[in-house]
Amino acid sequence: MPASDAARLSELVIGGSRVNWAQIGIIFSGFGTHLIGDVVLRIDESLPPGLHAWALSNSDPIVSAIDGIPTSAVEHASIPETRHSQKFALEALSIDHVVVNTPDLERTSRALHDATGSELKRIRDAGNGMRQGFHRLGSIIVEIVSAPNVPAGDAALWGFVLNVADVNAVAAYLGPDVLSPPKPAVQKNRLIATFRGSVGLGVPLALMSDVLVDDV
Repeated sequence: MPASDAARLSELVIGGSRVNWAQIGIIFSGFGTHLIGDVVLRIDESLPPGLHAWALSNSDPIVSAIDGIPTSAVEHASIPETRHSQKFALEALSIDHVVVNTPDLERTSRALHDATGSELKRIRDAGNGMRQGFHRLGSIIVEIVSAPNVPAGDAALWGFVLNVADVNAVAAYLGPDVLSPPKPAVQKNRLIATFRGSVGLGVPLALMSDVLVDDV
């Protein structure tokens, strides 16, 4: 069981090239870190593109994997080096949610609960055999997704969604070849836009913001 019931997500580890992330306004420090809200996004360019691992605080320190997801424990989250740049800065406010793919929603949900104490909040039937289960780790929602096309085996980190002040403004700056036109999200009164695969992030990434007065 976890050391406390206040487990939170402290870090996400991605692979690939930081150059591609710079194109969308995420500039990593010399140590390969970028702070988004209270979560550190860390890039390891020796890893292939993708979302590879996470680090949790206030979780079971002996856990090295949660249903196959590489997991480490951190006692005290450090503030990464800030890197200033004249380039476009995305200025994400926070990470809204992280998506985990699994062939067995209940199995992965139990594993996450056992390691962190985080309760399954609800399960949503998204249609066509897709189901979504929701947990919370600190300020971050963990969305566990099962679907017929998810291969058998372990669960895996898939992608994440960032909160920004105005997704329409970001979309207008980056253009439709980089970011899809914003559309209504599943969440009420919110808009969402997704980065194109051609950008080369290697991680499914979307932006969300509240519907503003000018959007109505």
